[in-house]
Amino acid sequence: MTDDPDAFDADALRREYDPESRARALQSLLIDEGMLSTDTIDQIVATYEDEIGPLNGARVVARAWTEDAFRERLLDDGTAAIEELDIDVDTETMEIQVAENDETTHNLVVCTLCSCYPWAVLGLPPTWYKTPEYRSRAVKDPRGLLRDDFGLDLDGGVDIEVWDSTSELRYMVLPQRPPGTEGLDEAELVEHVTRNAMIGVDRLSDGSAASDGGAATVDDSDALNVDRPTFEAPWQARSFALAVALTDDRPWETFQRRLVDEIDRDESRPYYEQWLSALERFVLGEGLLDRSTVVDRIAEFAAGDRTAHEFVEGDPHGHSEHEHDHAH
Repeated sequence: MTDDPDAFDADALRREYDPESRARALQSLLIDEGMLSTDTIDQIVATYEDEIGPLNGARVVARAWTEDAFRERLLDDGTAAIEELDIDVDTETMEIQVAENDETTHNLVVCTLCSCYPWAVLGLPPTWYKTPEYRSRAVKDPRGLLRDDFGLDLDGGVDIEVWDSTSELRYMVLPQRPPGTEGLDEAELVEHVTRNAMIGVDRLSDGSAASDGGAATVDDSDALNVDRPTFEAPWQARSFALAVALTDDRPWETFQRRLVDEIDRDESRPYYEQWLSALERFVLGEGLLDRSTVVDRIAEFAAGDRTAHEFVEGDPHGHSEHEHDHAH
């Protein structure tokens, strides 16, 4: 029988238990049920942190700068053109559309619902992209947002087009090729593309190379704290990977609806706390786990009766000593 996820008191759990115990409990139970493995979770985290990232997007941009025919295909059908570069786009989940900057138009990408983002080409969204401040002001006052939080003061003659991503359609920006790069080849041009330019909060204005192709280059911001890491704690990476793994054979929207509900419930909460609560409601709503089992397992991790060692295959210290006394 499926638990009613709306009857699940996630707020009470949040007050009583730390998020690390809650995320560990979900992973532990899902492994016990044979729904996923530790290796799967570790691989997802490693893939999104190390392999899928803005460097892919930088390759797309550099190719568009050097091949007019590719640029035309990219603007006509972004997903198909991106896949020409052997970049895997999950077309069952999303399509990618590319908006081109020019002298009189600047494009800005946002997701006002939650954090929809073209992962295949830009990796994981930066922390500031998911904040209520960015999501709101990008629509209401994009010019002020760019000026105040990203140091991008656009001329009044430049129009700003805002593209609101959805779960089905994600956007990226094709920035203008900066002056001073005319003699560079495609590989060299990759080093001049920034992640933020492909989101639209940066506008490449000269030929100086980025610190690494596809990296953020703006200075720190008090309002959006643009230099914060994507994952600030292991439980955040774990929660992210669990949602990705569980929606591999389920529509992403089944999780996204829960996430949107959590964001609407309290926009002031940190993003990954909202994500974890949405994940808890998701596993209950889908009937993957039952409420009492989840709560009991969280309590075990919080009390130290179970530890993260159990996620290491063959580790004999997965449970506390007194638990081994009666485990079998």
